[in-house]
Amino acid sequence: MKKRQFLAALAVSASAFAVPSLSYAFDAMTLKVASNYPSTSLFSRVQQFYTDQITKKTNGKVTFEWFYGSALLKATDVFPGISRGVVDMGFSVPAAFNPREYPVSDITLPFITTNPGAASMAFAEWYQNTPAVQEEFKKNNVHLLLTLPAAENVLWSMKKVQTADDLKGMRIRTLLGPGQAFTILGATAVTVPYTDAIDLMSRGGVDAISTTPFEQGVMDGLHDMVKYLSPAADMGIFATVMTGINLNRWNSFSPELQKIFTESAQEALMFYIDEQSKEVDKAVETLLKSQIEVVPLDPAEAQRWQEATRDQIVNAYNEKVKRVGGNGPELIDSFTVLVRKYEQQSPYTTGIQRYLQRKGTN
Repeated sequence: MKKRQFLAALAVSASAFAVPSLSYAFDAMTLKVASNYPSTSLFSRVQQFYTDQITKKTNGKVTFEWFYGSALLKATDVFPGISRGVVDMGFSVPAAFNPREYPVSDITLPFITTNPGAASMAFAEWYQNTPAVQEEFKKNNVHLLLTLPAAENVLWSMKKVQTADDLKGMRIRTLLGPGQAFTILGATAVTVPYTDAIDLMSRGGVDAISTTPFEQGVMDGLHDMVKYLSPAADMGIFATVMTGINLNRWNSFSPELQKIFTESAQEALMFYIDEQSKEVDKAVETLLKSQIEVVPLDPAEAQRWQEATRDQIVNAYNEKVKRVGGNGPELIDSFTVLVRKYEQQSPYTTGIQRYLQRKGTN
């Protein structure tokens, strides 16, 4: 019931941007869109839904040419490519791949929330109300269209991890806040692209893979490659996939067309929240048929992980945003308040929790 109410509220919000598409004659254009994500990923499917809505509302006048899977731009080049006009639009994780240019945007720190829907709505509202993050995109000649926080962080490993001591000496493919946490706890962070990590795992180059959404890991068959799966102390949402458009291109649009892009982004966000939960359910069904051992952490042990790492992670964020004139504590507090608001509207059960419930354990 709460989920339906949450989506209904989003629908009302989206309707505020509604624009009658038949009353305005749009110029024909084809926009180039690039990403490092493959066409099969949930994030890519959301982008396809988003742009299909735009094409429909412009009566076929605005269409899109796609360059998925780093076909045109690698992960580190997507947002710089948008800035320079190499492509019109793109989606990636600039906080991970372009951290010097997008420090403020790295707000989805470990241990804030495990709820991707709440994080999605919170980030959208936070962006609208936070000049520091708006200025960050403007400075990079990008207009932010859509934000999709990735689902909860987990740890896929060849070694059974039950305590922080078990992490010592492990080589873990990881990025962003979880990478900081694992390093503090004694592991070695291997910061290679996710696709490279899968190859490394198959050759014994890493002991574990982290910082990929729970359902994505199942889709890619990690449960067949490793022996153990851990919730990693419920670090939760760790990254936000962002869709941006070249600011000059955006400013060339009519107000009517800008409203259609904004309206369609609201609808795409609703689509993502619904589809992401469905993907988690599918992943749980797959895991139930597999031989992997899911290893929940003792709550007291999970608390020790958080207490040992949280302050250092927050301090690192505060320092990097301070260098660009930002107030880290205020930014984190304002984002967290919004997360708590949306968590109340739409409770979420993580993939591992759903799996354990189906297994009849706790």
